Amino acid sequence: MIRISPAGALVLCCWGFCFAAALSIEDVFEGLAPERVGSELSAVLQRVELACHWDRTDAQLYRCVPAHGARWTLGQVRLSAVEALFSEQRLAQVTVYFPEQHFSEILSLVSARFGEGQDWSLTLRSGMAGQFSDQIRLWETDRFVLVAQQYDRKIDRSSLIYGTARAMASLLQRIKSTPPGALRDL
Repeated sequence: MIRISPAGALVLCCWGFCFAAALSIEDVFEGLAPERVGSELSAVLQRVELACHWDRTDAQLYRCVPAHGARWTLGQVRLSAVEALFSEQRLAQVTVYFPEQHFSEILSLVSARFGEGQDWSLTLRSGMAGQFSDQIRLWETDRFVLVAQQYDRKIDRSSLIYGTARAMASLLQRIKSTPPGALRDL
């Protein structure tokens, strides 16, 4: 694995240990904001510290996560996971996971910044004939596509995923394959 610092220096991570990692707190909308989609890898790395590696299935892709010890937030919400995907050295997609209990707070923050978005909420069917609403909002702009989902394949996990139209195509297709308000299995 390679650690790439904001200054562009490389620090090798060996045997699963990474050295010289400072504990830092980053807001995902500062260094990896939706408006930065399409930015070059080197420009992004000047603002945030990420640990990046090549994708094993495609040599044109870099997968980057926060550097060891970094804590990431969105507003005041601590995030469970952050991954930035770079295609051909450009920021193609950012995936953010956070506890479902903070979905309304994140949705309010995103809506204040980008507008209400398109409501694509569904009714989810769970075991024992239980049903509940899954809020999904879509923002499709000229520069990026953004999806906020209350229950992202788990009952306790929400997500905010954004990227280029090309990078987001399969996710949009999966979401739009079920009409808003329809019933779908969890």
